Amino acid sequence: MFCRVTIVILTILLMPFLLKAQQQNGSILENRVTLNLKNQPLNSILDQLSWQAGVYFSYDASALSSQEKFTVNVTDKSLYTVLCQLFNPDDFKFLELENQVIIVKNQENVLPVEIPVDSIPEKFFFLKGKIVEGKKEEPLKFASVSVLNKPIGTISNADGNFLLKIHPDLIRDTIIISCMGFSQILMPAYEILDEDVITMTPVSIKIKEIKVTATTPERLLDNIRRNLSKNYSNDPCLMTGFYRETVKQDGNYINVSEAVVEVLKASYSNMNRTDLVKIVKGRRSPDVKPFQWINFKLQGGPFTITQLDIVKTLESFLDPEYQNMYNYRITGSIWYNENPVYVLEFKPVAEFSRLGFNGEMYVDRETFAIVHIHFSFSKNGLKEAETVMIKKKPKGVKAKLTETDYTVNYQFYDGKWHLLNLKASVIFRVKSRFDRINSEYHSVSDLLITDIDKTDIRRFERGESFTQRDVFVEMINNYDPDFWENYNIIKPDEDLQNAFKKQLLKP
Repeated sequence: MFCRVTIVILTILLMPFLLKAQQQNGSILENRVTLNLKNQPLNSILDQLSWQAGVYFSYDASALSSQEKFTVNVTDKSLYTVLCQLFNPDDFKFLELENQVIIVKNQENVLPVEIPVDSIPEKFFFLKGKIVEGKKEEPLKFASVSVLNKPIGTISNADGNFLLKIHPDLIRDTIIISCMGFSQILMPAYEILDEDVITMTPVSIKIKEIKVTATTPERLLDNIRRNLSKNYSNDPCLMTGFYRETVKQDGNYINVSEAVVEVLKASYSNMNRTDLVKIVKGRRSPDVKPFQWINFKLQGGPFTITQLDIVKTLESFLDPEYQNMYNYRITGSIWYNENPVYVLEFKPVAEFSRLGFNGEMYVDRETFAIVHIHFSFSKNGLKEAETVMIKKKPKGVKAKLTETDYTVNYQFYDGKWHLLNLKASVIFRVKSRFDRINSEYHSVSDLLITDIDKTDIRRFERGESFTQRDVFVEMINNYDPDFWENYNIIKPDEDLQNAFKKQLLKP
């Protein structure tokens, strides 16, 4: 019997399809300015800011003294930072209307201009920067960037760059930046407006002086299962997420498609109810690079990748029914995101090596919650997996599955652990002697949860749900310059951006 697997189903077809990506501007309060003014009146300083930042200011002259003098000495700082030096943010707030900044007292509902307060659109702040390792200054990929105690966040891309969009009410909240093997960074959101590079300090992740309670893999697995209802939500929730599919042929992008999705997350206590997914908005771009002979269609897309939530699906290496198929070993105890965790390694026993996975789980030492999983098909299991993953292929074409790689991360919020991000990487070698094809195809699918809300919804409207039979790229639209609005996404890395630019420059 083949063990239950959670994989991206692949269909090989002979027809081309498309793609692209981009990002919008955030608040005008992010604009950088440089000022060196000593003992100057407020109206003069605002005039300088207006000229440099390309904005206009409105305020009630009776509430502010335009002749009050200030000294301002800033270099390449955000307009928001400078305004906070001039106006105490506990007393004043800054509202945006196109290229106009309206300065009002926090409790006022009447503006110094003839516009109702509730009619002014709220412009989100776009916090962006690059995360690097302290000594070597190398970029840190997949570092988590989120609002402390809120389920709002993103991750850095392969170049270490990140983009986090937050509501203006959160600009004075704390941002937490974390990456395995590095000390966490906590800083006010508004400080990131002035930072282009954020440096993380490496730390030793081995626990040397903390007493490790003696345990066995069997006891640890038992504790994991017994605490599932305590550690993971028993109530459904509505998650907002960003999903991206990419396919490379011999190192060149031939498809990228992406979408904002909603995931109706079923209770972890109800293993029989499947998570539901719907596309809020998605896009693809014109060909990054035409397919060479063979084209891929990935069935299931954002629906299938949610099945990688192994805590919800109780994958074989967690299921007590299949426990005898695996060898387990606790390899140590380390610090992970400022908490001590057990590292539980697993691999199939010899007689089941064609049916299982190799991998490791990080298990919180206090609560026994699984917080991170990294796994792949065993070497002998790749052949067996081919029969499940390849649904169609042209006659005379051979497709060999050469590598799989799956990653699952969870985040702690509101007393429970919730899904944070999923990553599925699959590599195939495709050959055809008749057509002289010998190419490597690499597919990567990412799902990042960017927000979580409680909900009473049990299902989406008829026809809204994405199914395992659907092909993601066939259900989304082409390029739109104002596409993402205030939704959080994974910022494209330089390799992706270069691919997009080349396409945009085509006649």
